[in-house]
Amino acid sequence: MSENRAGELLGQLLKRYKLEAGLRRGRVLVLWPEIAGEMLARLTEPLKLEHGELLVRVENAALAHQLTYQREEFVRRYASRLGEGVVTNVRFVTGRPREDAPGRQDTPPRPEPVALPLELARKLERWKQAVPEELQDAVERAGRAVLTAQARAEGKTCPICGRIGAGAPCPFCAALLEDPVVEQAARRLEREPEAEPLEGDLLAAARWLAAERLRDKIEDLAPRAAREPELQPLLADLVGRFARLPVAGNTPEARLERLSPAARSLATNR
Repeated sequence: MSENRAGELLGQLLKRYKLEAGLRRGRVLVLWPEIAGEMLARLTEPLKLEHGELLVRVENAALAHQLTYQREEFVRRYASRLGEGVVTNVRFVTGRPREDAPGRQDTPPRPEPVALPLELARKLERWKQAVPEELQDAVERAGRAVLTAQARAEGKTCPICGRIGAGAPCPFCAALLEDPVVEQAARRLEREPEAEPLEGDLLAAARWLAAERLRDKIEDLAPRAAREPELQPLLADLVGRFARLPVAGNTPEARLERLSPAARSLATNR
C-alpha cells in the first residue's frame, strides 16, 4: 500500500469515526488559554464543545456574569483562529476549576498501543509531524488504526496472538507450538473443539495448531470423498469440528472460507 493511499485511508477513518469533530473540539479546548488570556485562563476551565457552544467553568458567579458580556469577543477570537462556525457561543457555569484545567479534559487511561513494524512506525511519525502539536494525539490513534489494518491485510500479523510484526506465526507463538503441553492439548482439541485444556496464549496456540491439522486432513480427504461417497460422512465430521474450533476470534463462517470449495460444500449438509 502506497503512502498516499494510506493517507487517504487516514482521512476516511477520521470521517467514518467522526474524529474530525473530535479534533476540532480538542483544538478549541487547547486554545482557550490563548483566547481568554493568561489571567482568565487561571480562573476558568474549558469543559466541552457541543453543537458549537463552548462550556467553561468559572470560579465564582460574579466572574461568570462579567464574562458573559465578553462571549462575543471570545467567539470572534476563535473564528480568527479556527474559522467561522466552530465556536458559535460561550456559556459560563460556576465551580472551582482544577489546577491543571486550562486546555485539558479528564480522560480514562488508554491501553498500551500495539507495536508497529519499524517501517510503519516511521510512517506514523511522519503523519504526526505534519499536523499541529495539539492534534498529534488524535492523528496517532487514527493513523495507528489505519496502519494496523494495513499490516493485517498484508499478512503481517500473527494468526494466533494478533501481534503485528514478523508474520505467521510470530516468534513468540512459534516457540509455544513446540511445547509438548500445547501439542497434547491440540490433539485433544482436534477431537473436542469446545474443550479448554489450557488458558491464555497456550490455549490460543493449541487451537491454531489443531485447526491447521484439521484443515490439512480435510483437504487431503476431500478429493477421495468426491470419488468415494462412503468417505463423505467422515469428511463432514472433520469439517464440522474445524468450523466449531474457535481460532483467533473468527466466526465459523470465516473459518470455513479457508477451505476449498469442494470441502466447504459438505459443511452445509452436515
